[in-house]
Amino acid sequence: MYRFYINCENWKPTRDEWIQATRCITQIELERIDKFVFQRDAKFALAGQLLIRYLLAQALQRKSSSFEIQRTEYGRPFINSLEKFDFNLSHHYHLVCIAGTFNGLIGCDTMEYRVNTPQKESIESVTNLLRREFTDNEYNFILNKSKDEKIRFNHFYRLWCLKESYVKWLGCGIGYQLSRMNFCINTDVFDESNTKQVLSDTKLELDNKLVDNDLRFDEQIISLSNNEQQIIALCLSNKDSCQPFVELTMEEILKGCSPLDETKQGDETWWNRFNTKKLR
Repeated sequence: MYRFYINCENWKPTRDEWIQATRCITQIELERIDKFVFQRDAKFALAGQLLIRYLLAQALQRKSSSFEIQRTEYGRPFINSLEKFDFNLSHHYHLVCIAGTFNGLIGCDTMEYRVNTPQKESIESVTNLLRREFTDNEYNFILNKSKDEKIRFNHFYRLWCLKESYVKWLGCGIGYQLSRMNFCINTDVFDESNTKQVLSDTKLELDNKLVDNDLRFDEQIISLSNNEQQIIALCLSNKDSCQPFVELTMEEILKGCSPLDETKQGDETWWNRFNTKKLR
């Protein structure tokens, strides 16, 4: 299987990079990206589209430009392929990440885990606001495992990321009742000395029944700058190998992507429009 991510917060696009990147994705996606008001959102969306094509080229050993990427009614990207390859993309906070497999479906989600910015609300306030989305077991894991507010937020983000990975594995979009899921965490604390650690011992009960052993959840912590962290959760087949995500630079991603039309020169219009967008 394949697992990649880019720290998009660190990517400061140059003119040449942006023009090269826009040659590698479709007009429809470029127009969708152009609708974003903020530079950050446009940057993350573009990186996501490139990462999809990079992954497909790596997995299926074809030019990235050869793939026709479609979307389901819920907006989930996919390809029609004889190889039956599935992939899922997620972007949040600093990261854009993607995972792909030949073993059925896959769901990927990422969230902040440890951040330096003070929380605007207490964990009790946030959890109570979303109380109906958590089981009693999960509620207890968030609030009663520790008195440390930061650790309690860690637990909240972790559970929310796991729930989202399962919903994305289902591919059903917003509206799924999250409280049907009860995640049983077996390893409370990640080993911070092991940057490649992947936990795979979390279990899921659905409607009070343990789900099939063929399904697995992998969790990994990614270190960011200033001692911050982000978590990635995967919902996938037990047939898939348990392996860490590989970090890519934009230079590496662009090297793995080919222009959709080799005969056309890059259009500076998209770069100019990017520069008119608002900063955050």
